[in-house]
Amino acid sequence: MSQPTVTARPSAERLMDELQFLSELCSVVAAKSDLQPILDWIVNKTTLLLNADEGSIKLHVPDPGQPWKTVVRRQSAGTESGSWPAPVSMSVIGYLMHHGTPLLSPDLVADDRFPGLRGTPTRIRSVLALPLSVDGRNTGMIAVTTLEPGREWTPNEVQLLSIVAANSAGVIEQARLRAQAIENQKIEEEKNRLERELNLAREIQMNLVPSLPMVAADWEVHGRVVPARQVGGDAFDYFLLDGGRLGLAIADVAGKGVPAALLMSNVQASVRAFCNGRQSIPDSLRQVNRGVSRSATAGKFITLFYAELDPAQGELRYSNAGHNPPLLRRKDGTIEALETGGMPLGIFEDLEFEQGSVTFRAGDALLLYSDGIPEAFDTRDDPFGDDRLLDLWKAEGGRHADQFIELLLGEVGRFRGSAGQSDDMTVVVLAPRSG
Repeated sequence: MSQPTVTARPSAERLMDELQFLSELCSVVAAKSDLQPILDWIVNKTTLLLNADEGSIKLHVPDPGQPWKTVVRRQSAGTESGSWPAPVSMSVIGYLMHHGTPLLSPDLVADDRFPGLRGTPTRIRSVLALPLSVDGRNTGMIAVTTLEPGREWTPNEVQLLSIVAANSAGVIEQARLRAQAIENQKIEEEKNRLERELNLAREIQMNLVPSLPMVAADWEVHGRVVPARQVGGDAFDYFLLDGGRLGLAIADVAGKGVPAALLMSNVQASVRAFCNGRQSIPDSLRQVNRGVSRSATAGKFITLFYAELDPAQGELRYSNAGHNPPLLRRKDGTIEALETGGMPLGIFEDLEFEQGSVTFRAGDALLLYSDGIPEAFDTRDDPFGDDRLLDLWKAEGGRHADQFIELLLGEVGRFRGSAGQSDDMTVVVLAPRSG
């Protein structure tokens, strides 16, 4: 098959092409700030200037997963377009990066410099490709190709594409850096938005819990929440009821962030409204559960332990809705887990709860905690565990309430070491009144 004869452009015509390209490039850069439109224009303009079937720019970008960004332009509706076959792409890029000089090939798959491409089915046949570089650093390549082999690239055409490459490389790099700066700014803004959300969630969370201990007859109750960075939905509460009684609660919402904190605020409001000491604890929790079920999104649930201490009767009445069982420590160090109750709140609208009752007399103490305590992990991914918590409470539970909270959190921190805190840690202790 006879090959088409290509006549070199006269120098004056090439000069006009160069000047027109530079003039239009300046206009495009002035009008467009995004990288993609600039790349598209350069590819389209270069393909037309050199009367090629296809033009391509491949940029070296700092992305290990996809180190080359490609822009391909097809000249006519009947021309196949898309990414180059991987062997062709890597062969051309490798040649340019190694030699740093233009690649001219009338037929790439028959070129002795690329024996590995021989017989490769590809639309990329005749190739004129040049590296793009900025300050001596390779930033990519620009190429024009034909579908049919045999194109002999002239010195004028090589010179023209060299001018295009030399003037486009810096423009492309500046546009890429501008796009990267915009993307970095978006990432920073999103990071700041998330930080504001976390701060708001912490603020909501900390406003849910009492800031001071409370005294009821010969007893006092202390509580502490230590929020994790990813704020969860832990909360505790205690308040006085009629007849010198004390109500206390601890709860944990499944989930994290502002939604969990907002749902917990609804739970606390419901506890304050319905757990008023004027009706049975099971009836109170049924009403709390109905409110939670109607406001919680699908898949959300809340574990809750609620108790009422009657100092005059020496009795603690309670119901446990799926929460970690609080540990009642008798004066002699024996431990009872308070498990009677029912399912977590929010799973079904109509739930029934049982009430438990235990004596609570001088020397006894009660430990309430969230799962962030036993599920605190060390650097080997081992949990603090229920046994460590139980042994510590059994051995040291005779301390004043605030002292034991400090001791427990300190032990958990030492166990965790340099491992991050993955969940909120909440501790409440009801114990004999100090001094």
